[in-house]
Amino acid sequence: MEDQGVMTSPALRRVLEATVARAYPEIATGGRDKVAILQAVLDAHGWRPVLELGLTLRTLSAHPVLRALGAGATPWHTMERWQTLERFLHSRHRTRFVERDVNLTRMTLHHVAIDGGRIRAVNDLFIWGVLIAVLESAGFTGLTVSLESTEGRSVVIHGGRGPKVLPAKTDVATFAWKAPRHIPVRESPPSGEESGSVRDRLQQLMRVDLLHPWTLEESAQRLILSRRGLQRALQEEGTTFSETLQRTRVEAAHALLGEPELTLTDVAFCTGFADQAHFSRTFRKFNEVPPSALRGLLR
Repeated sequence: MEDQGVMTSPALRRVLEATVARAYPEIATGGRDKVAILQAVLDAHGWRPVLELGLTLRTLSAHPVLRALGAGATPWHTMERWQTLERFLHSRHRTRFVERDVNLTRMTLHHVAIDGGRIRAVNDLFIWGVLIAVLESAGFTGLTVSLESTEGRSVVIHGGRGPKVLPAKTDVATFAWKAPRHIPVRESPPSGEESGSVRDRLQQLMRVDLLHPWTLEESAQRLILSRRGLQRALQEEGTTFSETLQRTRVEAAHALLGEPELTLTDVAFCTGFADQAHFSRTFRKFNEVPPSALRGLLR
């Protein structure tokens, strides 16, 4: 059985169709699925343009989903977020780790169909292009991507000249990059120099990266408080750590619901919820209506 795959991102679909229409006007896109479009490009122009079509995701660098993906501290973290997004979208194609280098400069990924189906080479190439775009948009530099030939040699498809003919196996790719970027952490000054409530300071910290797995211990450290001190301060302000995190995510969701190009799944992912059901339950808890109802009002 061959798994064709479905493009679930409306924004990415629009970019793909616009790019193909501009670069390859002879290839029709209307009424065709993603794989049919990509296969037509491959048949007419070779493998490299298919990879480059995935790279066009760079044009969406300001998109909330891409920003959420790119907030990870290392390419590993970015890929873990990508895997979360695949689950959110119930994608039949998943990207799995095969190997992670201990020096944090290399990882090998396997593109698989969860129902055991065969994935076409064009789908592999396109997804490798998309992941290159995600990582480069996030600021990771010196990126190279290679496949392995039947002779066991590495064949570079990004960051080098590239082969004229691809290896037979395209579903496993190794990504390598320069040393992981350093993201400076802005520590809050001591409470005597800080205005605003502890809850406000905590929410400000959490808003920087809502997909980060915030814990009481790490948050207290970032705010230069003891674990017990943060708990006590929040209790005096009539809230808890868990409630503050939930409220911060819901408030961020409020802002994103007004953006028509985002699906409810996009909003749930960008604001750090475990899944769309969790998003709906928590949103209703604070607003007494589901997010879909509020979106209807905003429109």
